Amino acid sequence: MKSIVIVGGSSGIGLATAQNLLDSDCVLTNISRTPCAMAGVTNITADVTDAKELCAAINAVDRIDAIVYCAGASLAAPIEYVEHDDVDYVFNVNMIGAIECIKAAIPRLNKSDNPKVVLLSSAGGIAPIAFDSFYSAAKAGLFALALSVRLECPKIKCTAVAVPATQTEFSFERKIYTDCGEYNKQLKSASDALIKMEQTGYSAEYVGKRVAAILKKRNPPPKVTIGTKNKLMLFAYNLLPWRLKLYALRKIYDLK
Repeated sequence: MKSIVIVGGSSGIGLATAQNLLDSDCVLTNISRTPCAMAGVTNITADVTDAKELCAAINAVDRIDAIVYCAGASLAAPIEYVEHDDVDYVFNVNMIGAIECIKAAIPRLNKSDNPKVVLLSSAGGIAPIAFDSFYSAAKAGLFALALSVRLECPKIKCTAVAVPATQTEFSFERKIYTDCGEYNKQLKSASDALIKMEQTGYSAEYVGKRVAAILKKRNPPPKVTIGTKNKLMLFAYNLLPWRLKLYALRKIYDLK
């Protein structure tokens, strides 16, 4: 019976992933500030922005065969106006927390027959989201982190997932800046376009099922893109020269 730790499994894609794993031959542990309400899941309370607290939570799990890092935080703000504390928070939740989890778990992962780490990145880590620069940058870092883990710890199958726009409460939890002078109109257009994409996108259940499927593969690739539409979009985006990339992104986010 495998021991799987989900970081951020109390809601959204993390919860949907847990639901798709619960009937499998595994023991589930959720680490988050809010407990997972599902029966059969062991909860450990921790804040991913607190490295000591997060490390203690990981160390409280005796055996770890896999980790799924689902924690995420978004911020709609112009680069010129953003406050340092907000940037710090976004990187801590999306990137630094993942690093701390992996650091703490490596000794026990290496004892597993087939250890895995799944990091929920984003399509925005490939095609940046307008006025969500820090989220995009942090999520982009997860793709490099997944490859780095495989370089240094070849036994651990680490995979970063390009998650598509997904229907969750995440859309309404991001901090959106106001009173940003000449950026106000574009900031609102970009924020509204992003929320629309998310709330008309894939269901959390669909994405969670695909994340669970990655854990069941013997040797998943270091990068996985979820959703046919998302795959086609990112494939086409990667083919474009950089000037056309920028043009396409400005059209998507309705930037005049």
